[in-house]
Amino acid sequence: MSVAAVTQRWDGFLAQVRERFGQIMREAEEGCAALLQQTSFDPQPMGNAWTAIELRAKQLESKIEDTWSAQVEQAFERAGAPPPAIAYERTKADALRDAIEVERERVRIKIWSDAGRALHARAIAELGRPFACVRCTAPLEVPFTYRALNVTCPRCRNVNGFEPGTFMRAGEVCVHPLSEEAAWPAWLAMRQAERAWRAARPVTIHHLKAWERAQIEYWRAYLSARARLLPDTAHAFDADLRGRMRAFYEQMDRERPWIEAGRPRDLA
Repeated sequence: MSVAAVTQRWDGFLAQVRERFGQIMREAEEGCAALLQQTSFDPQPMGNAWTAIELRAKQLESKIEDTWSAQVEQAFERAGAPPPAIAYERTKADALRDAIEVERERVRIKIWSDAGRALHARAIAELGRPFACVRCTAPLEVPFTYRALNVTCPRCRNVNGFEPGTFMRAGEVCVHPLSEEAAWPAWLAMRQAERAWRAARPVTIHHLKAWERAQIEYWRAYLSARARLLPDTAHAFDADLRGRMRAFYEQMDRERPWIEAGRPRDLA
């Protein structure tokens, strides 16, 4: 078989995997939303369904690597493809696996974030009445939160206690994906910085500092979104940020460029 023929078959295989993955993700978005409605807004069955769907997607990712290692690389060698050409064909597999991983994360976050919004809307409907000030009866905006909190009336300044109710409290399971959704651009930047570090030869302090800054930006965006959903977590923002960065700094303390630069943390 010629190099051109092997390339054609390899490209065809990757296209099939890409199409199959897209189909799985489309089914996931539609199916999980329907399942949430069918189970009276119980998120557990939807979570079980997503776990099975995610496994199918990960199996496709593994299939790319397995097929390359067991068949494709050898086929290119037998066809007489030069090493640079084989390396280029390998990058196609890496690129597709990377795209699948990112899209799988995006769909997971969207499914659970949509569920969080649906649970919130259902909870508001269950209240059956406008949320109003108990002193002056002025209407108060119902906050997008999953916990009890106090709301100050803009007219008379009376402090009103807001109890979200059973449905809204159930939606707290969606706070994590909703926070991830808000921080999605920062997550992509953080992922890119990590990949640049892993690909660097040699690794320099500039790669490590870029990754550090990207991590800090991501966790700031994530924790800011979480504080809007769970206002009682806002007071712990700085401590939580340092806690999220702890594992990163422990890893950096084993990196020679970081040590030689004097362990230059942006967070104390």
